[in-house]
Amino acid sequence: MTRFSDELRLIADQASDGPADLAEKALRGNRRQRKRTFTLASVTAALLALTLTGAVVMGGSQGGGTISGKVTDVLPASGVGAASHAYHNFCGRQWNPGRNTAALGDRTCAQWRLVTRTGQSFRVPEAVSVYSEQSAENYMNTSGPLEISSDGRRIAYYSGKDQRFAVRDLSSGRIWLSPQTVTRAAMVKSGGLLQISPDGRFLGMSGAGRPSAVLEVETGKMTEVPQGWQVRRVPNGGAPVVVMKDRQLGLLTDGQVKALTTDANVLNVSELSPDGHTLAYMDSGTVRSGMGKLNLTLHTIYLPSGKTSGKIELREAPKRFLPMRIGGWLSPTEVIVADQARGAWGGSGPESVPTLGDITYGVDVISGRVRMLAKYTYRAWAGDMSIPGF
Repeated sequence: MTRFSDELRLIADQASDGPADLAEKALRGNRRQRKRTFTLASVTAALLALTLTGAVVMGGSQGGGTISGKVTDVLPASGVGAASHAYHNFCGRQWNPGRNTAALGDRTCAQWRLVTRTGQSFRVPEAVSVYSEQSAENYMNTSGPLEISSDGRRIAYYSGKDQRFAVRDLSSGRIWLSPQTVTRAAMVKSGGLLQISPDGRFLGMSGAGRPSAVLEVETGKMTEVPQGWQVRRVPNGGAPVVVMKDRQLGLLTDGQVKALTTDANVLNVSELSPDGHTLAYMDSGTVRSGMGKLNLTLHTIYLPSGKTSGKIELREAPKRFLPMRIGGWLSPTEVIVADQARGAWGGSGPESVPTLGDITYGVDVISGRVRMLAKYTYRAWAGDMSIPGF
């Protein structure tokens, strides 16, 4: 029940009938065989092999502070500073898919919690985190989406009250709703992915049984994406939108998609570089057979030509480093990536509760140099986390 598994589910849904890695097969099986019941440990066992162990419980280095513990304050109507991250921890309970979800879904402790850069923590009751309607026969290994713009000033989420996607400005408190209704039943059945522009003025919407679309938040103007393509990145200004279909990247401009030339199947893609000319991505070859042999390679695409412009091996990466998500840029040559942080699994007692969350790194796309930026973690058996730009 993590953002990492959400992304892998999306890739599994898009995959062709060709070879797929172990993680994709496991998550595809979850979608197609709803009646098959399993515990969170079984969902996570394969994923644990991909991630770091022994992470320290701490907040982000940019003022996030410790994010464990009880959060009681509701997000104020206005006057909230920029967000550092958001998370929910499933009330600290072990997750039994479809069996204990209904009992926890509407409780305060299951709600998304927003943490500001100054360390304030607030509940966001209107943003659905856990789908309480799920049953043992019909459930998904996903959370309700909550995304944070790269500047931290706006959040996007699924509003259960309105049954629409919403964008909220944290400072003014103003909320904009998507024009179309998206039922909770559709969200439980199919899930939904949101992509918010760095300045929070545009919102990409995919899934939930509807065609993908891009919303100009403040005017309500909708641009539908050609069938089969899903929104992956929306830049400031709203164009060109980065879309993906069957692991092929494309650019959406004026309602038409221009496919980009890549030499590998795309797993995840960055925001546009500061000059708007470059994308970075990691390919599906990063995860090899047995999920133990790693091929850490970062690719870049020069958008004016549409061709791969660079390929760099991450030689200075930490041991067992496996970033599965790419975010924004720190400079014209350094992009931010995220690796999941997890502690030990199994046993009994408080010390056995896993450490979940993310560790962010800066990766130089020229030299391949990797440096750690921040840790965003919490102790729980299940939950989800959102970081600006991811």
